[in-house]
Amino acid sequence: MLKSNRAVLGVVVLILLAGCAGSTTGDGNTPTDNSSLTASAVQISDIQINGQTGEAVMSFNRTVNSVTLSLVDANRTTITSQSVDNPRNQTRLALPDRPGNYSIRLTQSDTLLDSQPVTVAAPTPQVNVTPTWDGTALANLSVAVTNDGDLTTDASVSVYRLQTPIANTSSRTVSPGETVTFDLDDRGNVYRTSATGEIRLRVVVETSASTVEREITTTVRPGEIRIRSLSPEWDEDELQSVEYTLRNVGDTSATGTVTITASDDTITTGTNRSLQGGITDTFSYDASYDTDTDETTVNLTVTYNGTTVSESITNETEVTYTGGGGGGGY
Repeated sequence: MLKSNRAVLGVVVLILLAGCAGSTTGDGNTPTDNSSLTASAVQISDIQINGQTGEAVMSFNRTVNSVTLSLVDANRTTITSQSVDNPRNQTRLALPDRPGNYSIRLTQSDTLLDSQPVTVAAPTPQVNVTPTWDGTALANLSVAVTNDGDLTTDASVSVYRLQTPIANTSSRTVSPGETVTFDLDDRGNVYRTSATGEIRLRVVVETSASTVEREITTTVRPGEIRIRSLSPEWDEDELQSVEYTLRNVGDTSATGTVTITASDDTITTGTNRSLQGGITDTFSYDASYDTDTDETTVNLTVTYNGTTVSESITNETEVTYTGGGGGGGY
């Protein structure tokens, strides 16, 4: 009877040992569960937009097998998707050619592993305008257009005086991150004005997505004649010629009427001298004038646009008198 009990006890022990062994075999299946946990922990760690290729470039915090990357819009409509066996850094997904807010979803079978927002920015032109003025003329206009958006765009430049177009360019393609410079001086001056005072022009940059305006200004000074020098040439008491230099310190042209006098005698009058803005010129007049005084003042007067300027210079001459009576004797 004791042996029978021992046999029964042995069987119980064997059953318990078999149960323990079964439990150990169950622990051996744990890596499969960890693999599922690893997949659920996968995340998109970084997203960069490559505007040149129109793609989202992604990085991941770890790898995972057989997943799907999808681009979904704000209405949860799938725009594009692709299957990836083992996504790694620099994995790419095509983006649409229209701006908006989207999500990139990472799924495995029907399980969502991660979802990250991505914004495709519209072409945003940054405009830098550099005008070169030369008196009354806009000699050159340089317009630099930088595309700060994520999509390629076309850009063109127009220039307006009030509502009147005065210059324009053809359209050029500007890729994301690229700067294109328009130089409006191919046919000489961009613009020339005959007006004076403040001149305002509008520079308009048009792209496929927006319009940007910049204003450029200059102040045009009216013609203003100044006398730079006056040089009469004497031969003893004979005024042979008068040389004078005039300068227009304004921006527009000016015409002055010249009068030259010697003391109270008019040497010449009514001569017109025209000068473009910023120009200096020297003129000469043959006088052939004899003086009968010891001091002779030569005066130059220039009248323009209702304004008169003058300059004078006095010459001391030794006048020789001929003839006369003799002295008496005692």
